[in-house]
Amino acid sequence: MEAAQLLALLPDNILEEFALETQVDKYTKKLYGEIIFKLLIHCILSFKDNSLRTMESAYESVVFKLLNAEIKSETISFSSISERLSVINPAYFEKLYNKCIETYSAILRPAKTEFIRFDSTIVALSGKLLNVGYHIQGGGAAHLKQLKFTVGYSNLPVAIHFFNEQSYSSENEALKEGILSHDKNNTSIIRIFDRGITARKTYDEFTEKEIPFISRLSAKSKRDLISYNTLPEMVVQTPTLHIYSDSWVYLYKASGVKADHPVRCIEALIKTTGETLLFVTNIETEMLSAADVTIFYKYRWEIEVFFKFIKQELNFSHLINRSENGIKVMLYCTMIAAILLLAYKEINGLKGYKIMKQRFVNDLEKSLMKDIVIICGGDPYKLDAILKSAPE
Repeated sequence: MEAAQLLALLPDNILEEFALETQVDKYTKKLYGEIIFKLLIHCILSFKDNSLRTMESAYESVVFKLLNAEIKSETISFSSISERLSVINPAYFEKLYNKCIETYSAILRPAKTEFIRFDSTIVALSGKLLNVGYHIQGGGAAHLKQLKFTVGYSNLPVAIHFFNEQSYSSENEALKEGILSHDKNNTSIIRIFDRGITARKTYDEFTEKEIPFISRLSAKSKRDLISYNTLPEMVVQTPTLHIYSDSWVYLYKASGVKADHPVRCIEALIKTTGETLLFVTNIETEMLSAADVTIFYKYRWEIEVFFKFIKQELNFSHLINRSENGIKVMLYCTMIAAILLLAYKEINGLKGYKIMKQRFVNDLEKSLMKDIVIICGGDPYKLDAILKSAPE
């Protein structure tokens, strides 16, 4: 599937419908929500180091004007773009993000096992630059402010949260909220997260709400044995682990009080180092073997790869607007750009991220050239012949 075909799944009438619903254009006469959205997606995908001045230049480019007839011969300053981002209604972009999840999930292969990895990433800047955010505690970083973004990732980033309050500096709060708020009625999806959640009362809450989860425990975690589960062999082997114990235990809360519900604890040794790893889950042995629990947890690493991708290739660490509105808009647009690229990658059987993004941009550029040829009354199919005859 070509890049232009993927973009066509989000037609202009959807953008117009959401603009009316959210009244995103109520107080503007130039930088409409649809234009801001298209400009952001264009710049995020096309420029590794996107900035307000890049957006100003892109807005005035021939290609962008030809493909957005309503722009005509207008120019716009980077300060006007920044001001618009500061006041624009982010609900418009949130609706577009949710529509993209619905649309592009439907055309991708469903996962063999339903699980979502949850994790957070942080952006830190000087407190003089950020209008929102919470201060980093301790050390010499008191002048810095942090923003936290918690993401739920399957084959696409299907859940996103933006936190700027001090209470969410703890993963016990941020990860918990991200997990509890996602698809509350679907109790078949396994939530996978790292050791950021240490509160045993959160494990109790997940069990009470019938939310299946897999995580890790510290090897020093206090626990009371209830019973051992039978392993197929004395030691179960995976490619990287020796699994030697599978049991139900009670953990202890910070107050020293025993947790309300038992959890399943799987103990293993890393083959190469001999280090002990403890995995924790509330999933019954009949549903998931000890080996599967450890293998599923290993898949959690893919969200770390995703964070690296959006920071390195989509410039997510750089905030082109530092207001709460602008940050939310950039969050939603970055995730939409990521969804487009991930869908393109899977549908076309591509590997890696950097080359895949370049292929998407080249593919889209070819499509834009055809559109310009059509606008000028020419034959777009001659372009294919020219490109095929060009030397590799």
